[in-house]
Amino acid sequence: MEMDAKKVVVTGGSGAIGCAVVRRLIEEGAVVTVADLMEPRSVDVLLLGDRAANLHFHSTDVTNEASVSALMAKASASMGGIQVLFNVAGGFRFGPVLDETTEADWDYLMQLNLKSVFLTIKHALPYMKQQNYGRIVSVAARSGLKGDAMVAPYAVSKGGVILLTQSVSDEVKEYDITVNCVMPSIVDTLVNREAMRDGAFDTWVAPTDLADVMVFLASDRGKAITGAAIPVYNRA
Repeated sequence: MEMDAKKVVVTGGSGAIGCAVVRRLIEEGAVVTVADLMEPRSVDVLLLGDRAANLHFHSTDVTNEASVSALMAKASASMGGIQVLFNVAGGFRFGPVLDETTEADWDYLMQLNLKSVFLTIKHALPYMKQQNYGRIVSVAARSGLKGDAMVAPYAVSKGGVILLTQSVSDEVKEYDITVNCVMPSIVDTLVNREAMRDGAFDTWVAPTDLADVMVFLASDRGKAITGAAIPVYNRA
């Protein structure tokens, strides 16, 4: 199994995308700590069968530095280290136009989508540097490459994830730490289906397909890739 015994932290691991990532990691033999405000649903845990024993949970506010620092300390203690970090936690809001966007709306997405990635990488790196090994994979978005109308805060926050990925990857190469991100288009989640009822769902990205790409980047097969922003668009 590609992730056999790897010690992994997944932020946002209780959500639709995070759940798919966690399940794939557990299937591939990893030990996983989910960092979220909500525990994984019992139905999702049951699907893991006996391997659910490899799943841990730590209630975490990924926008709060003290909370993130405590997460990494507890995850390292419970798993015996931290080798891989998946930054899945994030959010999306459509509109309004920029001159009607409140400071609170702007700050919300900057903190949830960008500050969270900064904090988790910052506090995971000391553990990875100490062992001279690490894999970091974050979720950016296609919108981070091109700003569109009505999504300025979201686009800027996800563009920041791409630039942060590139900067950190250059800083940690000597430690055998790779840092990459994925850029999905529209992910096929229940929330997105409800928000876009007329959408062409079959063209969207399945959470399991996104998880496959992310796990590949964290596996030994992806060890030569770092500083990359990988498009995962399907046909959307």
